[in-house]
Amino acid sequence: MNAMGEALNRGTRRRAATALALACVLGLGVVRANADPERSKVLPDVKSADAVLYEVTENMYLLDAAGNVVGPEGAIRRKADASLYGWARVGNPLCPVEVLVTNPRTETCSVSAVGMDDIALNTFKGTVDGTFAVVLQDDNSTDAPEFVVMNGGFTGAMDLSKRPLGKISGTFTPTGASGPTAFCGTFRLPFSVVRGQRELPSRNVQAYYLTDDFKTLIPIQKSELSLGMATVRLELNFHGNCAKF
Repeated sequence: MNAMGEALNRGTRRRAATALALACVLGLGVVRANADPERSKVLPDVKSADAVLYEVTENMYLLDAAGNVVGPEGAIRRKADASLYGWARVGNPLCPVEVLVTNPRTETCSVSAVGMDDIALNTFKGTVDGTFAVVLQDDNSTDAPEFVVMNGGFTGAMDLSKRPLGKISGTFTPTGASGPTAFCGTFRLPFSVVRGQRELPSRNVQAYYLTDDFKTLIPIQKSELSLGMATVRLELNFHGNCAKF
């Protein structure tokens, strides 16, 4: 095992032990990795992805050459901050088995992330960075997991020039790890279909994602909506299975 793997394992073992200790101290009982196994089953299992995150919120600003917030007319860049939530398969770098000591039978980790992107409007390419957390359930099995057992930061490059598909590549570094881990991913922006043409998605109207062939539609499931609105889906991979478009 390489040095980074050893450091990651040490860090995740410490966090798992801390999770158990705090659970006992706070009277939480055994912390479970998934509050409700049925909840994760209703999300689509994207076979090609090691992790899938959905954009829950986004705040976007248009900027001019001087960095001032402006309207569409004078804008040359856009900046946005977004919150994402989703899952990662057990056994990959974002969901190492060590963090699931309290529920070794689960198949996924819950993952949250907050990111900030900076995109040039003439190319729709730019940068992104932010933080992430792997979370387990505490004492309330009804709400979403929130107990952090692993966290860290990420940085990378984005390419949205072929919307409604986009690409991301970069690295993430868990706290306590000696080095970064590479990742790549595909953004799938949602859209509606009206009279055979793609349109902006509307609330409570069937929406779709597009496959990498730019032809096939993927119907968006109810579990992929946020308060009735379709969400951007980000499919991540840690084994070099990157988008070819």
